[in-house]
Amino acid sequence: MKKTNLSKDVYLAVREKILRQEIVCGSKIPIDRLAEELGVSRTPITAALVRLESEGIVIIYPRRFAEVVTFTSDDIHDLGLTRITVDSLAIQLAIQNGSNSDFDHLMMMAEECSRLAGEGDIFNWIRLECEFHLGLARIGKSQNLIRIMEDLYQKIRLLQFVTYRKNEISLQMIELHFDLLKELRKRNVSGSLEIIYKHLGYFYDIEPGQLKTVVIDY
Repeated sequence: MKKTNLSKDVYLAVREKILRQEIVCGSKIPIDRLAEELGVSRTPITAALVRLESEGIVIIYPRRFAEVVTFTSDDIHDLGLTRITVDSLAIQLAIQNGSNSDFDHLMMMAEECSRLAGEGDIFNWIRLECEFHLGLARIGKSQNLIRIMEDLYQKIRLLQFVTYRKNEISLQMIELHFDLLKELRKRNVSGSLEIIYKHLGYFYDIEPGQLKTVVIDY
C-alpha cells in the first residue's frame, strides 16, 4: 500500500472510532492499541491525530498524551453561532450560484436523511445531515468556505452524535430541510435564512436575535 493511502486510511479509521465514540470524549487516545489494531506503527497514528487536532476533535499534549475533546456549554454555544454564520453565507452563495438541478440533489439527500432519522440510524443520519449542509457550500462554489465548513463539520458531527445518543431526534427539525429547499428554489434569501435559524437554533438553543446575519448585496 502506498504511504499516502496508508496515511489516509489510518486517519479515516481513527476518525471513525472517535465519531462513533468508540473512543469517548474526554478519554486518552490509546495510540499503541490503535497501532496494533490497524497493523501499523505509531507514526501514521500520530500523524492522524495531528490532523484531527487541526479539525478540533482531538487535543494533543506534547510528549504526554492525546485525548478526544469534550464540549462545555460555552463551547456548544460558540459552535452554534459559528455554524449559523457560515451556513447563512453558504445559503446565500447557493442561491446566487446554484441551479435547480443542484437543489434536486439536495432534495434526495434530505429524503434519505429523513428516512435514516426515522429508522433511528443516528450515526448515518448525522453523517448525511452534515453532508446536506456542506452541499450548500459546494453549490455556492466558494472554495474557502468549503474548506472552513469541512473542518468545522467534523466537530459538529462529533457533538451531534454525543448529543443524540442521549436525546431523542427531533424529526420536526429534520423536516425543515424540505422547507429550506422550497425557499432556495424561489431564491428567497430572507425566507431561507429564517428557516436555517430555526433549524440550527433549536439544537444550539440560540434565539434569532442573538446574531445578526450579514446579507450579501447582489
